[in-house]
Amino acid sequence: MPAADSTLTLAWPLADLTRDQLLGIAVRRGCRHYQSQLPPNTAAVDDPRVPHEVLGAALLRGSPDGPTFQAIRCGAMVLSDLGNSPPRIAEACEQFEVAHRAAHIARLGLLADEYPEFWRAVLDALPPATGEEQFLPGVSRLTSETRLPRPGGQPVRIWLRTHYAR
Repeated sequence: MPAADSTLTLAWPLADLTRDQLLGIAVRRGCRHYQSQLPPNTAAVDDPRVPHEVLGAALLRGSPDGPTFQAIRCGAMVLSDLGNSPPRIAEACEQFEVAHRAAHIARLGLLADEYPEFWRAVLDALPPATGEEQFLPGVSRLTSETRLPRPGGQPVRIWLRTHYAR
């Protein structure tokens, strides 16, 4: 894996990978509840050549439709891994032209995640960007929340993230 300050080269092997293959890599890296998004009889196979930040950014790509919406949710989970490098996230998102989608996720994380300092670092690394807010997932699609609050308390919300061991 390249050093955190090195330039990412994104053309390989992603140029040959389909969204289903990217989802398969993400499933193998901890996004297991997205297994149902894979076509039937498709095995989830990891590719260790794909940096985690690049995988997350690649999953944010696509036209605003249902499959892209699901891939963005999965990509958000990958990008949320606390072992990710915010500058590498920003670089990958800029190269894939999805910085506005990553910024949206980071703004939600800043408000709803228990690790706002991570999201502040991501936002600081990204260029200022907005757009597509009506299409992009809200906080409820990026978290898990208890159905019933504890007695006298509020529902517990947990931000979804991988814990990918590099």
